[in-house]
Amino acid sequence: MTSHDENAGILPVDAERLTAAYMDAFNSGDAERLDRLYEDTGVVVPSPGRPATGAERAAADRYLLGLGLPIDARLRHAYVSGDVALLVVDWSVHGTGADGHEIRIEGTAADVARRGPDGLWRYAVNNPFGTGRTPR
Repeated sequence: MTSHDENAGILPVDAERLTAAYMDAFNSGDAERLDRLYEDTGVVVPSPGRPATGAERAAADRYLLGLGLPIDARLRHAYVSGDVALLVVDWSVHGTGADGHEIRIEGTAADVARRGPDGLWRYAVNNPFGTGRTPR
């Protein structure tokens, strides 16, 4: 785990700021910075019903970063209970891809964040499609 000083300015001290920190890290294009927003065992759900952690989590985030398009993310609700928070976030990635085709990916996230011993918030679960169901 990295030190508090290394995370200063990346990880927020308020759960309500984690969405903005994610958007800033994503839009920087820096995969390592984005990965620092997760707990060591944090999970991302790149498609409904398919959680990923560790190297798979990093690969899923790199795939989205590889689109080269910015993310717009707006916190709708933050429900904080002690060191745990549920964040409901409306987000979209929209623009023209490198191949010239229009890309539009969007959803309403249901994310779980946890405050670490250092007082900073990280994703325990980044679930960008919230309650979306896997297409049948």
